[in-house]
Parts: sequence; structure tokens; C-alpha cells
Amino acid sequence: MAGNVVEFKVTGFDHLAAQLREIPRAMRVRVLRNALAAGARLVRDEARRQAPILQLRNARPGRKPGTVRRAISVRTSKADRKAGDVGVFVNVRPAKAGARGAKNPNDPFYWRWLEFGTKKMSARPFLQKSISALPKALGIFEQRIAKWINETDAAGKAIP
Repeated sequence: MAGNVVEFKVTGFDHLAAQLREIPRAMRVRVLRNALAAGARLVRDEARRQAPILQLRNARPGRKPGTVRRAISVRTSKADRKAGDVGVFVNVRPAKAGARGAKNPNDPFYWRWLEFGTKKMSARPFLQKSISALPKALGIFEQRIAKWINETDAAGKAIP
């Protein structure tokens, strides 16, 4: 399953990168993360729209319809943060550590089976289909960054 990761890199923004280098690092990280998350929320919403919902007539006892859909979220990437980069990703958030497993009706542990299928069940991808929203997400990212740059000076303070 590790081969199914989709990475989207933005290139060709040399002028933007030069302007961002002039801003203090802490401010840069916050602004970039917020702009990335704004674009990723569009992808999250598309994934939620595409996610299959468990029908009550087919539901196993204790399973709640919409569990996977509600668990799709935008999260900050710890791996990117440790590498000194800024990154966010859209994925299905697992249940809390003490509440994981098939007996918990709020645990979306089975999302991988829906996304990738099994021997006995065909795949019903919803995260992979949400990639179609990436061009619009990039537009939102660009708008947020441009707006912030236009409203601030090199020190990261709002221009009156």
C-alpha cells in the first residue's frame, strides 16, 4: 500500500520563494501551512463527497454509517516538519489509541479495504478520486499566499 502515495509538488514559483525568504521563519511556516491546509480542505471535501456510505441494510451490528466520511481530515505532516519543510495531507484519521478495533462503531479501520479492495471485494476508491481537486487547491494556495504577501511587509507585520 505504500506505493499508492500521491505527492504533489509546486514548482516554478521562484519570485514567491524569494519573497518568502525575506520573512521570518516562524511566520513563513505558519503562513505556508495555513495556505496549504486551505487548499487541502478542498481535496478533503471532494474525498468526503466520494466516500461510500455504509447502508443500514448491509451494516454489521455496531457499525455506524458515515464513519469513514467523518474521519477524512487534513493533518500536518510530522515527517515534513522533522525534515524542516511544511506539509499537510488528506487521509482518514484513525480512532484514538484506546478505542481502536472492529468493536468500536466509530473506528474507520476498514477504510483501506474500501479504498484498495480485497480478494473478495473490488476497490471503491474515494481518496484517489479526490486528486481531481488538486488544480483548484493549488489556486486557493496561490491566492492565500499572494493575499498575505500583499498585506504584509518584510518583517511579517500587516501594512496599514
